[in-house]
Amino acid sequence: MAKSKFFRVAVEGPTVDGRVIERAMLTESAANYDLATYTARINCEHIAGYSPDKPFNAYGTVLSLRTEEVELNINGAKKKLLSLVAEIDANDQLVTLNKAGQKLYTSCEIHPNFAGEGKNYLVGLAITDTPASLGTEPLKFAVQSRPNLFTSAYETALEIEPSLDGATIAEATKSGFIAAFATLFKSDKPKEPDTPPPAPTPAPANDNAPDIERFAAVMGEQVAAAVKPSNDAVAALGARFDKLEAQLASTEQPHNFTRPPATGGGGNAAHLTDC
Repeated sequence: MAKSKFFRVAVEGPTVDGRVIERAMLTESAANYDLATYTARINCEHIAGYSPDKPFNAYGTVLSLRTEEVELNINGAKKKLLSLVAEIDANDQLVTLNKAGQKLYTSCEIHPNFAGEGKNYLVGLAITDTPASLGTEPLKFAVQSRPNLFTSAYETALEIEPSLDGATIAEATKSGFIAAFATLFKSDKPKEPDTPPPAPTPAPANDNAPDIERFAAVMGEQVAAAVKPSNDAVAALGARFDKLEAQLASTEQPHNFTRPPATGGGGNAAHLTDC
């Protein structure tokens, strides 16, 4: 909520739609207004809806009223008139509208015979862009007009269910150890020496030997199966090389090889070469 500065909501005299605001209407409204008696709420365009939803919900409360003299220029002549000024407490919705330049003015709802006493009383205030009264002022809200309120601080104990993840268990174990260690040193009473715990019974030399042997056998089989294709290929290549080498070794090589001369023709004719 935002508290406004005092601003004019009505001025005595003729209105723009032909009615007349009597001086007594303003003076009695200011004198008689009491939040404890009847609180004037703020609505939009004099429509007070039943729903708390906008646009016809309440926009705030009239906090107080008073009258002031104001000088207005009406048709070229300056006139001193009595005005009614109000201080309101506006909700966030009204502040938002005001910042957007919407519904900047007000229009009074005055009951002429409030509670059957024959007195005027402000029973409501409407926000509007077309006020009937002359000299009404646009809404202006005071900055930081309401002090901030803070409640007393109280310690709150939270009980959290422990998580089962390893990090949380490790942290809890560490915290418990630190707490126990701190408690040991904070104690005023000397602590009696504890009886040393019995030595743990040694485990058998190797309870897992059969499992290890089975695991080693399985791994050996898998490795042998994986390298078998490569070993077979190397063995086949070696066999082919040995066979080729044996063939070459058993083949007789010719010695003093000469090619017989070519005569180039029949009989004893000499072979001629054209160079």
